[in-house]
Amino acid sequence: MLNFIKILMKKSTYLVYLFSFFTFAINSQELDEDFLKSLPDDIRQDVLMKTEGQTEGKEKKYRPSQFSSKLEQQEELMSLKLRIESDLAELEKRLQSDSDLSKNTIDELKIFGSDFFSTYQTSFMPLNEPNPDSFYTLDTGDVLKIQFIGQKEFIDTFELGGDGSVNIPDLGKLVLAGLSLNDVSELIKNKVNEIFIGTEAFISLHELRDINVLISGNAANPGVYTLTGNSNILHAISIAGGINEYGSYREINLLRNNKLIETLDLYDLLINGKFNISKRLRSGDVIFVSAQKSIISINGAIKRPAKYELKDNENLDRVIFYANGIKQTADLQNISLERILDNKIKSIPIVSLSQFNSIKPIDGDHIYIRDFPYRSATVSGAVLKPGRYTMAPGETIYDLIAKAGGYSENAYTFGAIYENDDARIINIKAKEILYKEFLDNIIAMSQQNVGDRFDLTPILGLIQEIKNSESNGRIVVDLNNDEMKHVIRVSDGDSLNIPEQTNNVYVYGEVSSEGAVMFDENQNLNYFINKSGGFKQYADAESIYVLHPNGETQRYSTKRNIFESQPKSNVEIFPGSVIFVPKKLDDSVSRRLATQAYVSILGSLGIALASLSTINNN
Repeated sequence: MLNFIKILMKKSTYLVYLFSFFTFAINSQELDEDFLKSLPDDIRQDVLMKTEGQTEGKEKKYRPSQFSSKLEQQEELMSLKLRIESDLAELEKRLQSDSDLSKNTIDELKIFGSDFFSTYQTSFMPLNEPNPDSFYTLDTGDVLKIQFIGQKEFIDTFELGGDGSVNIPDLGKLVLAGLSLNDVSELIKNKVNEIFIGTEAFISLHELRDINVLISGNAANPGVYTLTGNSNILHAISIAGGINEYGSYREINLLRNNKLIETLDLYDLLINGKFNISKRLRSGDVIFVSAQKSIISINGAIKRPAKYELKDNENLDRVIFYANGIKQTADLQNISLERILDNKIKSIPIVSLSQFNSIKPIDGDHIYIRDFPYRSATVSGAVLKPGRYTMAPGETIYDLIAKAGGYSENAYTFGAIYENDDARIINIKAKEILYKEFLDNIIAMSQQNVGDRFDLTPILGLIQEIKNSESNGRIVVDLNNDEMKHVIRVSDGDSLNIPEQTNNVYVYGEVSSEGAVMFDENQNLNYFINKSGGFKQYADAESIYVLHPNGETQRYSTKRNIFESQPKSNVEIFPGSVIFVPKKLDDSVSRRLATQAYVSILGSLGIALASLSTINNN
């Protein structure tokens, strides 16, 4: 990849050479209104916005004499060169950096369980629709519904009084406080059977009592709360807003008459799935949220990065357990423990995970396990096993093809398409620069009133193509070259498409009949254009572009220039080549800009044709 970046750095100088041929005559003249009206709406808006931006900074950045000076040309040229080199240098720096998770992300880790109460159901059951289980313990304020069916017909509700009793006709006074709902039901049924023959009793809880509890300690909103008699510790903490930043998730105590009745450890519930809450709250209970224990951060190649709270009797190995263990991609030779000792952060080398079994936690400890920077890449088309593959650091295109089982019988390796996200970013930036330069040219043409002298239709269509075209990240590769296959290293997200062997040459643009022409290895470019009906009236025969199957572009012209790597007589046409004949542009500046535009547009067209070829052949 770094070799590819260096190639792009060199190619950026060609872009600079291109722009060194001309200077835009942008000055303080007003833009021609008729000219602007002739532009498409989106381009007109871009031109006006760019002009406004130039006008705002004109006094600071320019002197009137600069617009016609060679100094201005050089400054614009250097500015463009620096922008391109800056973008490429930044990308190269990013590619060289370690892809591991940064240890600076410690502060971004959340305390495990901190979002539990934000999602916990806080709406409690209505008082007139209780649904406790049969072990619910009755107390003062609970309301029973009792019904007799049979010889004795009767139905009514009864509230437990201050002494915990109810007075039922024919049955008398019964003390029910402290009994479970199941025991109360059995007691009343037995009484009915003793007194009435052929009568059955049905008992249900009609209304729950209200209770007042005190929530204190490190709750988010400590205070006295009124709850239903069927509530437990979780209900109470939830209605108090959960636990504050200093509270413990491992020790929430229920106190009754100054005695510890129950302790809730949320990790039992959230990690182990154990719901061990058996005690229901009573009036006068105190729920106390203890202070945090030791908070340990764990990051890197583990399945659930977070900050975890450890009790005093737990060692650091419990953090790995709470974090769901390590990933398969963990580098067990690179484990570190950072600890605050003597007011300094010190790194303690860890040889193996088993060491954590005997290390006591200290609040603020941070465990980091390096994750091997594996990456994922996709192979499609003419290979034996198309699909997505995991690649180790340093593995190349050669290794990717080997994982895919090698080529299928009809693979066209010269037409392979290799795409990379970083290359796509560079192409996007290059397209943005090119579009801005086109806008500058439009502004200059408006100020010079050239609209009456030149046909602007081709250039406007080309500008819209540039603006609307989707940038690709294609890297030119030659899979017939074993050295190249071993040099280009695979990055995360890369894709390789190998088309089937094709027997077509594609001709587009200003020809009478666009489309595919049967390949003939003994014929030159003119043959294929003639097979497509020849040139149209306004074709630019001096600027014909050939996109080769491997992604390289050549310009075919009777005049030699910097874009030609070899004489026109040696321009070879291959199966899958794309020949593009553009429309002639009258403006010399636009013609030079068009060279870069056609290269960009043809690249996207070539990828589409190769992909279509693969689909059709499969």
